[in-house]
Amino acid sequence: MKCPICKYGEMKDGFTQVVLTRGNATVIFRNVPAQICDDCGEYYLDEKTAQDVCKRADQCFSSGQEVTIMEYKQPISA
Repeated sequence: MKCPICKYGEMKDGFTQVVLTRGNATVIFRNVPAQICDDCGEYYLDEKTAQDVCKRADQCFSSGQEVTIMEYKQPISA
């Protein structure tokens, strides 16, 4: 699939870093599975992964931590 941003690159399976900020707090997830453009580097998460990242980030933001760095581990399917 062509990248919807740059229109040149191809989207490839890979891993990326996701950085989310709310107010003065920042959460960094490392090694998140994603589709990554081989030209511009833009990434896209599938819906399940995006929801999981947001849920985990909300927990960090709610705990009052200012900076959190996590290795992303996919949830175990039930």
